[in-house]
Amino acid sequence: MGTIAKQPYTEWQQTAVADPRAATVPQLVHGMEKITAAEGPILEDRLYALYARAGDLGRIYDHTRRRFTTALAHAKSEGILAIETETFGDNEEKVIRLPGQPRVIVRGRGSRTLHEVPASELAEVMLEIRVNHDLISREELFRAVLEEYELKRLTQATESRLNDILRTWLA
Repeated sequence: MGTIAKQPYTEWQQTAVADPRAATVPQLVHGMEKITAAEGPILEDRLYALYARAGDLGRIYDHTRRRFTTALAHAKSEGILAIETETFGDNEEKVIRLPGQPRVIVRGRGSRTLHEVPASELAEVMLEIRVNHDLISREELFRAVLEEYELKRLTQATESRLNDILRTWLA
């Protein structure tokens, strides 16, 4: 299988951010905007995790998650960040981007796990593979997706995610 043209994944260069447990909404929004400028479109959970890691948090508890959610809603209402909800199978994920960023950018994996790649991005990769190999089986398609992201193991969780994306976007 040939490789699909992908843009390189730009990693956010971690810098100090305000402690998310005590930061003001504008401070949280500023940090989220910087992360999204580098890594967007980005899944909500990855955005929160990168911010928390930069703020020296090991784990995001409910209180901090609510603060992030409030800041994200504020950023959306102010037009600083755009948010799309992607629903596939039983999954629902929020994809965050700057208003000027394309909704979908096919990129290399970078430090993301396959589960941190937006479903719409994976769907684009799957579509490109199917266009180039119209008689490809489901198993071969999933293996080709893994190959595109330089991965080997098709775990049950990955297969389930790819199945849901396949049924939602390419059925």
